[in-house]
Amino acid sequence: VTNRLSPQSKWDVGPIPEEKCTRDEFAKLLARRRKFALEDDFYWYAVMLKRSGQMIGHIDFSIFMRDTHQFANFGYQIYNHFWGRGYGREAAAAGLKIGLQQLGLNRLEAAINLDNRKSIALARAIGMRREGIKRRYWFEHGKWTDHIIYVANPEDIGLEARNPFLKTPNHRSQRKGLKQNRF
Repeated sequence: VTNRLSPQSKWDVGPIPEEKCTRDEFAKLLARRRKFALEDDFYWYAVMLKRSGQMIGHIDFSIFMRDTHQFANFGYQIYNHFWGRGYGREAAAAGLKIGLQQLGLNRLEAAINLDNRKSIALARAIGMRREGIKRRYWFEHGKWTDHIIYVANPEDIGLEARNPFLKTPNHRSQRKGLKQNRF
């Protein structure tokens, strides 16, 4: 991941410093990601090239609420030296299936900066629907920013909606202590 190009936009992180690209650092990253998944808070999937096994990006799911809502924020990133080859579309389309089928979610939201035209085009290309704009939704780059929301439900990609209390293979029962709004 050190061979990425310098940042190509304000959303692109560019190369990772070499000292962060060790086996120990990667093992720590994986341990943190496993802990989040076990807590049903965050799921992170590497996007790999089929032929070489090289990691070229990732998709992720931040679980906002389980119980009767079953929804998450859906994110996707392809590293900049692999842009323009269709990998983002392939990975994001697969991500919809992972989130809605394997993780048992009913709603995926992609919160996208209003001026991020490439991400908006990708959300549309994989069948997500524009729902609206959330004002002052995300704190980034030192300020609260507005985001356009694109959504997908199971029916949008040819899946059946499911009962929110059914167990799915990748997470614990939604009835027992999973993330809920607490007041």
